[in-house]
Amino acid sequence: MVFAHNPDALAPAPKVLEPLPDNERLILSLVRENNGMSKAEIARATGLSAQSATNIVKRLEAEGLLRAGKSVRGKVGQPSKPYLINADGAMTIGVKVGRQSVEVATMGFDYQIIDHRSFGYDYPVYDTVRAHVLDTISDFIGALDAMQISRLLGIGLAIPDALSSWESAIGAPAGSMAPWDTADLRAEIESAFGLPVAQMNDASAACLAALKLGSARPRSFLYIYVGTFAGGGLALDGRVYEGLTGNASALGSMPMGVARGGPAEQLIAHASLQDLEDMAEVAGLSPTVYYDDAPLSAEADQILQSWIAKAAPALAFTFVAGQAFLDLEVMVLDSSLADPLRARLVEATVTALSAYDTRGLRPFAVQSGEGGVRARSLGSALLPFQAVTEFDLM
Repeated sequence: MVFAHNPDALAPAPKVLEPLPDNERLILSLVRENNGMSKAEIARATGLSAQSATNIVKRLEAEGLLRAGKSVRGKVGQPSKPYLINADGAMTIGVKVGRQSVEVATMGFDYQIIDHRSFGYDYPVYDTVRAHVLDTISDFIGALDAMQISRLLGIGLAIPDALSSWESAIGAPAGSMAPWDTADLRAEIESAFGLPVAQMNDASAACLAALKLGSARPRSFLYIYVGTFAGGGLALDGRVYEGLTGNASALGSMPMGVARGGPAEQLIAHASLQDLEDMAEVAGLSPTVYYDDAPLSAEADQILQSWIAKAAPALAFTFVAGQAFLDLEVMVLDSSLADPLRARLVEATVTALSAYDTRGLRPFAVQSGEGGVRARSLGSALLPFQAVTEFDLM
């Protein structure tokens, strides 16, 4: 494949690629967290002098990262003008590579998806995935004007660890996924577009989306994503903890039943959607029924119930085991299942918790994730923002 692209012609302004100073990142994060703040509120929250806060806000407004809202008149004093995140102030591209699909999305500075495309396959062939990713990114960048290009922070890549090791599990021909062992998709994307590429495990990226987006947004939680295979992530004090090699909270590998002499199976053997899809196909049903909003047929519903009966106790066990190490208030369970079916999985998991002896552990709540099928691509698009504009709000 000849990939026609001129990185020099499309390179963003150098200042956008560098992480912002801490005070600028702090103010942006506070404004985002509070859905807008006045200069006086920013000064109080940061401990900066009124003059320093004003100067930084003016600079961020001039750079297009903040915008002034409508003045609000209080009971006394002068009207207060809130400053808000400017959705057009920066943008990113996110790439999620999965075992059965690849997704590419663009995201604005308000963390809303601008455009999103997906491409499915039976198993990920490196050259095919690479071509699709590069072509789609090129299409996205080609549709931007000069100002948008100057505000493009970078590209995020969410991808499973050791992708080739899942070859037999997803029924791929022997050796067909071996190129993933030596290929470096991150480096190829970076070379093709001259933009920095931040990479994270796909389940950890979904955890990042749960941390930054949605209605609840707890700051510390253990996270399980039930996709083609189950995976996990860990958020601690407002940051995703990746571990020494980026493989922290690899919950899909959590062993089940070994201590009591049971089979040496892992969580992925109990709570992976590949098993649900296989069960549907054996019954002559399309697996897509579990990802649509349409009501299930009686047969499809029975298959789902059977799968949940196996998955929920394993998920509950994983949360209980995690609590023994982490002492958290919240666990989050998300899935690429359709929203009503994900709710059923969460409810069954909460019910299954009652079967475990939790004496000595602090009670915890299980929340439903909100990212759904796009959780991992949302997380991938957040990665460049995290590198350049985010500040840890402890």
